[in-house]
Amino acid sequence: MFKLLAVLPLLFLSFAMAWAQPANLTGLSFQLVALSRVPDGDASNGSSYNAEDLRPLALTPSDYVHGVFVSIGTGQGGRRKVLALDTAASTSWVMCEPCRPPLHQVGRLFSPAASPTFRGVRRDDPVCVPPYHRIHSANRCSFAFPSATGYLARDTFHLRHSGRSAVKSISGVAFGCAHTTTGFYNEDILGGVLSLSTSPLSFLTQFGSRAGGRFSYCLPDPTTSRNPSGFIQFGIEVPSLPWDAHTTALTASASGYHLSLIGISLGNKRLDIDRHVFTRHGCSINPAETITKIVEPAYLVVARELVAQMNELGPKQVKGPPGGPLVFKISSRVRTRLPSMVFHFADGGDMWFTSGKLFQFSGTTARFSVEGHGSHRTVIGAAQQVNTRFTFDVPRGKLSFVSEVCE
Repeated sequence: MFKLLAVLPLLFLSFAMAWAQPANLTGLSFQLVALSRVPDGDASNGSSYNAEDLRPLALTPSDYVHGVFVSIGTGQGGRRKVLALDTAASTSWVMCEPCRPPLHQVGRLFSPAASPTFRGVRRDDPVCVPPYHRIHSANRCSFAFPSATGYLARDTFHLRHSGRSAVKSISGVAFGCAHTTTGFYNEDILGGVLSLSTSPLSFLTQFGSRAGGRFSYCLPDPTTSRNPSGFIQFGIEVPSLPWDAHTTALTASASGYHLSLIGISLGNKRLDIDRHVFTRHGCSINPAETITKIVEPAYLVVARELVAQMNELGPKQVKGPPGGPLVFKISSRVRTRLPSMVFHFADGGDMWFTSGKLFQFSGTTARFSVEGHGSHRTVIGAAQQVNTRFTFDVPRGKLSFVSEVCE
């Protein structure tokens, strides 16, 4: 399970409750709002958050996670939850009563008994196949993920188009009802996970042909906009690609979306890293990882080159514990000259990360927002995805990306 590392603000999809025929859904589009703090209190009353709820705070290393608001259930059992947006999780899941340990989160725990549309998945249901397990004594279908265990269930998910009055509902969505969590770093906010993988029980797959296997999102940069916002879109709502968009091959598997990374440049220098280091360990993209992680052998090369280039510019490295992040003492003059980074892919695609995406600034210090010590694979995280529109076309095996002010 990922650990939420805090370099971005909290992002939400505002999902509301209503009734509609799911057959009418051919696309969905929801607004993402960058919040530095979730308003406290019960989030189950269906009220919407607006700009007055934004509380700008200084960026610190454990305040920010990505999430989406979703309303689950009907009647008095309906609950607005904040779920982590994850392109690698096999199944969406929420913490359900009773849950141990009882983690603090936005709103109350979801109560299956209070929702008249809640139904447990029986052991003879066609979806109850490995990795899920048939429990004969209870006639249930259980799951055991690294961070949560519980039972599969179905209920109604309520979704609202951003900036529109139309509200949609999708009934019978299968998800995990977790009664035990282990190592789920929810930052006292998250109530579970919303899956956008290609696994059979992910939200994307259950949305099915209506989305055409296509979705797109644009993550705002909280450091450059007062009330930043972005959008996540499905199916026909996905915007057309501009002429300057870059495209690279995308491979979907049970563990997420994978890219053919073969090299890295820092500044104007292509680093001397054997391409097999990347092909052996793999590269994926996932907004659930808040910062990018580079497989350790390659990261060590990146770190050495970064220190060398920073020494040429003049900043002094701030010594920290071994294996910790790289931190430098900088001046305003040097800040405008910090290096960028490029990921090179096998099909010729290049993904650029400006210095503003690579460093987190606090006063006269710059923290390199990329990690690698102990990393066994490369994952492009949310901090390096800001102000870029990513479009996932799963059937065609393509990922497109283009710079965009996400608001």
